[in-house]
Amino acid sequence: MASGLMIGAQWFVLVCLGLVVLAHSRLLGLLHQRLGPAGARPLADGPALGAKLDRLDARRLDGSPWSADFPAETGMILVFISPQCQTCNALMPHVQDFVRTQPDVPLTLVSTIDDAAMNRAYIAYRRLEDLPYILGEKMSAGLDIEGTPYALYVSQDGLVLGKGIVNTFENLMGLHEQGNRPEGFAARGEESAAVS
Repeated sequence: MASGLMIGAQWFVLVCLGLVVLAHSRLLGLLHQRLGPAGARPLADGPALGAKLDRLDARRLDGSPWSADFPAETGMILVFISPQCQTCNALMPHVQDFVRTQPDVPLTLVSTIDDAAMNRAYIAYRRLEDLPYILGEKMSAGLDIEGTPYALYVSQDGLVLGKGIVNTFENLMGLHEQGNRPEGFAARGEESAAVS
C-alpha cells in the first residue's frame, strides 16, 4: 500500500515538473519573440555613409517605372524587404506604426525580389496597400544590399545619412533621427547603424 502511494506521488511530482518545464519553455519563447533579432546593426554592405546618390530606379507592381532624382523636396527612408523573409514579415506592423505616427516622413518599401505576383500576394497578406511599394531587385544589387530588412535614410540632396538592419519601430525612429541631424552622420564621419 505504501509502495503504491509512493509511486503515485512520484508520478504526480514528475507531471508537475513537466508542466513547469513546459511553462518555462513558453516564457522563453515569448521572451525571444519580444526581444526580436539583435537589433539594428551596421554592416559593410550597402552604400557608404555620405555617399551621394543622383538617381534611384525601380519598377512599380504594374511594371511602370519608378524613380527618385536628387536633389528632391525631402529626404526619404527606403526599407528593403523580401516577401520570403520572416524578419521582414515581423517588421511590417512596426513599419505601419511608423508611417502612421510619422506621416511627414516619406517611406518606401523596396522588394529585393522582382516577382510581381509574389509581391502582390505579400501586400494583400500583410495589408500594405496604403504604403508605397516598389520592385527593386536591380536597385538593391546596385546599392550592394545583401540582407533584409535593411533601411537607408537618403537626404533631399541624395546623401546616405543612415543605414542598417532594422527590426523594430525604434530602429526606424533612430534612422529617421540620424537623417535629420543638422550635421548628419556622414558629415561627421561616423559609421553607425540605424539606431545608436
